[in-house]
Amino acid sequence: MTTTARSLLSLAACSLLLGRDARADDPAKTFSVGVGLRVGGGIDNRTGGPSSDNLGIKTLDVRPYLSGQVHPLLKFEGNLDLNNGDLGRIHVLDAVAKFEPDDLFNVWLGRFLPPSDRSNLSGPYYENDWFFSDGVNAYPSIFAGRADGGAVWGQLQKGKFKYQGGVFTLDPNTPTSQAIYAGRLVLNLLDPEPGYYNSSTYYGSKDVLAIGGAAQYQHLGVATPIGTDASGVPLFARSDFLGFNVDLLFEKRLPWADTLTLEGAYYNFNKGAQGWSWFALASYLFARKVGFGRLQPLARWQQLQPTAGGDSFRVVDAGLNYIIDGHNARIALAVQNRNPPFAPSLTSVQLGVQIQE
Repeated sequence: MTTTARSLLSLAACSLLLGRDARADDPAKTFSVGVGLRVGGGIDNRTGGPSSDNLGIKTLDVRPYLSGQVHPLLKFEGNLDLNNGDLGRIHVLDAVAKFEPDDLFNVWLGRFLPPSDRSNLSGPYYENDWFFSDGVNAYPSIFAGRADGGAVWGQLQKGKFKYQGGVFTLDPNTPTSQAIYAGRLVLNLLDPEPGYYNSSTYYGSKDVLAIGGAAQYQHLGVATPIGTDASGVPLFARSDFLGFNVDLLFEKRLPWADTLTLEGAYYNFNKGAQGWSWFALASYLFARKVGFGRLQPLARWQQLQPTAGGDSFRVVDAGLNYIIDGHNARIALAVQNRNPPFAPSLTSVQLGVQIQE
């Protein structure tokens, strides 16, 4: 871990001690610290061109979590991210001030996940598959799906119905006319899903039939290369961005206590972006424990069809999860094949561990 990362964690620890003192004087004030960790090692193999094999730690991600409230109506959240896929840089993942007076109306300001698809609002720590579903999503973001801005959101019957809407930017110097407008609606026909975020599986703790839809729009939000000028400087044509998706999650605990999960989504980014895409996932969680955890095999297919036509981009996943404590402790053996139309095929095999506390 870098010196900067150690300093941040030390600061978090000191803040936790101060938070405890504050709570002793005012029980309405709370403060908590947590951490998420994902480590996966394995082999990558490229075929369809110059073949290559390489072995190593492919997934290495740590996320310190900070959250609390200074008043029952005023809360906050601050999370960081450090991963080996971005040269070990530390990112501000979330920095949110939350005004939450009522289930029907809440206001968030800062950096967080805008209204978008279920997968993005689950993130890699709360998805079903070990590999994040990055083959289908073209919603714009600063980092890891996040954007800067504000949103209003609310829910009926503790999450039977939810709405989200907001205005976001990817740069502090964005012209007012080029802000990103985002919205999402979710209807839960079985058990509710309370809160702004969601999961892509609840490991049988509830029965879910959730239908969701989201859309984002940005005026002149897409820059398409059109060549260079006389000095060799790249030239771009700008066009509007419009993306939308619909998604479905069905999870049912069966009479014999096993859990079936089916998830799917359709995306359309034809206006100014990549094209249309979809994915489908199925998993089956066995109720009987093997040792101290439960086995969950799964499979997922992702496919993207470019706007310009031609061959599609396909990603196929298969895996076996060992669920110890839901999203807080699991082990995954995962295989993924990425088959882009104009590049070598990539097959990745990883043995991963996820821990949150």
